[in-house]
Amino acid sequence: MATLWTGGTIYTMARIGETVEAVLEHKGKIVATGRFDRLLLQATSIKDLQGKVLYPGFVDSHLHILGYGEKLKHIDVSNVTNKEELLAIIRLRMNGVHKDAWVIAIGMNETNFDKPIFPSLAELDALGEAHLIIKRSCHHLILANSKAMAYVGITDMTPSPKGGIIDKVNGQLTGVLKDAALYMIVNHMPHITPDYIEDVLEKAIASLHSYGLVGGHSEDLSYYGPPHQPIDAFQKIVVERQSFKVHLLQHHSVFQEVFEASFHEEKSPYLEFGAMKIFVDGALGGRTAALRESYEDDAENSGMLMHSKEQLEQFVQLARLYGNTVAVHAIGDLAIDLILDVFAKYPPREGQLDRVIHCSLVDEEILGKLEKLPVAIDMQPQFVQEVYDEVLARLSEKRTKGLHPLKSLLDRGLIVAGGSDAPIEVPNPLHGIYAAVTRRNFGETHDGFGAQEKISRYQAVRLYTVGAAEIIGQQHIRGQIASGYAADFTVFEEDIFTVEVEKIPQIQVAYTVIDGRIVYARKNRNHHVKAFGKT
Repeated sequence: MATLWTGGTIYTMARIGETVEAVLEHKGKIVATGRFDRLLLQATSIKDLQGKVLYPGFVDSHLHILGYGEKLKHIDVSNVTNKEELLAIIRLRMNGVHKDAWVIAIGMNETNFDKPIFPSLAELDALGEAHLIIKRSCHHLILANSKAMAYVGITDMTPSPKGGIIDKVNGQLTGVLKDAALYMIVNHMPHITPDYIEDVLEKAIASLHSYGLVGGHSEDLSYYGPPHQPIDAFQKIVVERQSFKVHLLQHHSVFQEVFEASFHEEKSPYLEFGAMKIFVDGALGGRTAALRESYEDDAENSGMLMHSKEQLEQFVQLARLYGNTVAVHAIGDLAIDLILDVFAKYPPREGQLDRVIHCSLVDEEILGKLEKLPVAIDMQPQFVQEVYDEVLARLSEKRTKGLHPLKSLLDRGLIVAGGSDAPIEVPNPLHGIYAAVTRRNFGETHDGFGAQEKISRYQAVRLYTVGAAEIIGQQHIRGQIASGYAADFTVFEEDIFTVEVEKIPQIQVAYTVIDGRIVYARKNRNHHVKAFGKT
């Protein structure tokens, strides 16, 4: 049964402004595009877009799908504006659970508080008897109460692990754990069961569909028990239901285990295994991103490298042994510069691309290195919407000129894809497009933070379509509306390219379509499908 999609504006994303009248889909593939009258005779049904706007299916190039599902499941405190409100919300939840339960709050950002300070350990312990974890918005720092730390044996005498910090004052725990230290708790919480993983995955996929996303590149395999647990959940929820196209990065700590378990041999467009994932440094919010110069507001601190150069070289060589690429979390300029030197020493195979995720702080030297290497860049445009006063305090105005580049990368011909890093940001691609085009927060009117890095609407949409396909070498089958490509579509009520710029974040998703199947439709909408016999 061949279905003709028509009756609206259909952007191919092959070139600026290029549209077609109709798209003919059969068995999940686009078999032809062009004029309505020429394709009509080949169709057995019509899906009338009723004036809506169809794009290639949007893909989030970097997020943590299970982590996003957890944010939907647990306490979202991302909009809390003071410590007292935070404590009140958590106390209410703590009062209603068993003393052996785990209470988890996600998204705290103390820089939004009237007084930017963390609750003390004593304040956390006073909230109730259950185990408590509060994840900072960057997810590179958590607060834990004494019961949660005791569960994994963290005491005043416990040394900080390599690549992490167990914060102490006068030798006593504060409840603050940074980077590798937080995984001492997060990776060992007893409620991470197969049922739990499936539940958060279902919640995440349903939400991602509602934002028009047909797929995502995710990193989830080292936080939810042995890697077969999350993989089994993806097989059950995503592959069997053919509900989402997941490209899984593999944390270096489980990379070899995943390969040797032969998960890669089970080929499916709904679950692919991608690059080895390595965290090179931390985040700017917790002052753990590795910088060449110290933080402006912390002269004794220049951040933290998670691994030595020798260790990074060993990880990269292991990936190369298996013929694989590498994707690195690198935010600070020192971290980016270091890993680029490693990539230059141990390049991937001909035609392969490594990827730098975030690439948040650059200068001309780093841009020059990027231009010469087989690397693609995984950007999160919404990061520019952070509290900029905080960033200025961290880096100084001079250094922020190289913060969250976009135009500089595209001007050098680099492949760039767009993501949200959900649960860090809301995985709405329209928010990312708005941020890329305006470089400002919603409702603001200034010219933008680092306005020289603003890009066009076409370039911004391309991050989530063509760019998301290019970064995984699938630009020949995904990311455009063309014959032979997957029939993955994101259909909006309004045109991103012509609507008033301030309205971009409010555009509604009409349909999300995967392989020709509508997996999400706005409530109370008629799909306007007409079936008929051939003439």
